[in-house]
Amino acid sequence: MYPFNLHHLMKKPILIAAVILLFGGAFAIFYSQRPIADPADYAAFMTPNHLENAKEKLQERTLFWENKLQAAPANFVYQSKLAGLYASWFKLTGDVQQLHRSDSLLCLVHEQMPNQVGTLQSMAANAITRHAFAEAEGYMRQALALGENRFASSLMLTDVLMERGNFGDADRLMRDMASRTHFDYLIREMKMLDQEGDLPSAIKNMEKALALARSAGSEELLNWSLSNLADMYGHDGRIRKSYNTYLEALRYNPADLHSLKGIAWVAFSQDKNTAEAQRILGFLQKIHPVPDYDLLLAEIAEFEGKDSESASLRQSFTQKASNPAYGNMYKSYLCELKATDVGQSTEALAIAQQEIKERPHPMSYSLLAWASLQNGEKAAAKEILEKYVVNRTEEPNALYRAGIILLRNGERESAKEYLESALEASYELGPVATAEIRQELSKL
Repeated sequence: MYPFNLHHLMKKPILIAAVILLFGGAFAIFYSQRPIADPADYAAFMTPNHLENAKEKLQERTLFWENKLQAAPANFVYQSKLAGLYASWFKLTGDVQQLHRSDSLLCLVHEQMPNQVGTLQSMAANAITRHAFAEAEGYMRQALALGENRFASSLMLTDVLMERGNFGDADRLMRDMASRTHFDYLIREMKMLDQEGDLPSAIKNMEKALALARSAGSEELLNWSLSNLADMYGHDGRIRKSYNTYLEALRYNPADLHSLKGIAWVAFSQDKNTAEAQRILGFLQKIHPVPDYDLLLAEIAEFEGKDSESASLRQSFTQKASNPAYGNMYKSYLCELKATDVGQSTEALAIAQQEIKERPHPMSYSLLAWASLQNGEKAAAKEILEKYVVNRTEEPNALYRAGIILLRNGERESAKEYLESALEASYELGPVATAEIRQELSKL
């Protein structure tokens, strides 16, 4: 064995540093290129048992209150309890009829007891789920005017105002709130910061909220916080941290389908492991039959060059999502699909105009500008963009659309700036949009 000679070693610090840098750099490259999503990490969650267990628990509670209501059909307390449970059924199963059952019961309660703040808040929550934001705003203004439980009503009205693009009123409402370290306040502040394009500060707020959830020991709050934080880490380009946070979220709620969907996106967008992404989405589709998965699978098929399969999946999504029972829930996706479909751009424009009435948010105007461009109205698209979108949102989709609209209007330098900004969010946009952006940039 060679003797350890410190004096000899210190004569060659540059050589040693070079070796360390060489091997350290090689390891960093290997680590960054290594696939992130490992099926062994989430195998325990890829079973329908977790969802079935959650359904059984919810069923027990539902039957209890249904029996109570059967014995006293006009009891508004029982009706309210069941309305909340039916809304939970929708979140768990995706069965939109359960959401309508919830709405029907709430309407009965509201007719009997018209000035109940809790009922108005529940009606607003359902309306937000249905993307009926104007309706939700009406409920919350009524609730706030009644004066009871003002903090919760103010928070919910803030949600609606932000969805409807009324950021000034939302900000003023938040400034009037006293409980600025409360979990629910931090969540709204996070949304506001994210809307303003300050993602690092938004993440810090979400991390503060997570710390509060840990202190409270609520598994439900912990799961919700972690799942949302995982989304935000992904938007910030911290993909491995996003993935690990999804895994932690699943440990608190093994039936957390949102986190499994997030992992599927990691497998597709980051790892380019289409087979694994399809496997996860196929599993989710079987246990939670909602239109969303068809759209993701269509994007994966397009990335693989399977145009016929992609078109078929998009058609399947359109058919399912056009069900009137969904209301406005899928209108923006339908608009985007129809905008690029030959012969349907006029319909897309009509949908976008309806969206503006319901949700006059910069993202809705971005969609209207996009539909106008696809309908051959490039000057109108640019006007909408400059008036309602530019400097009002940092969403990658809006940046991408802005770049294309400006390019079609001959503004090459501005187009390049927007497309390059969108490219920085390539993980969030996905491989298909990223390839399209690179193709457009190659022409500049």
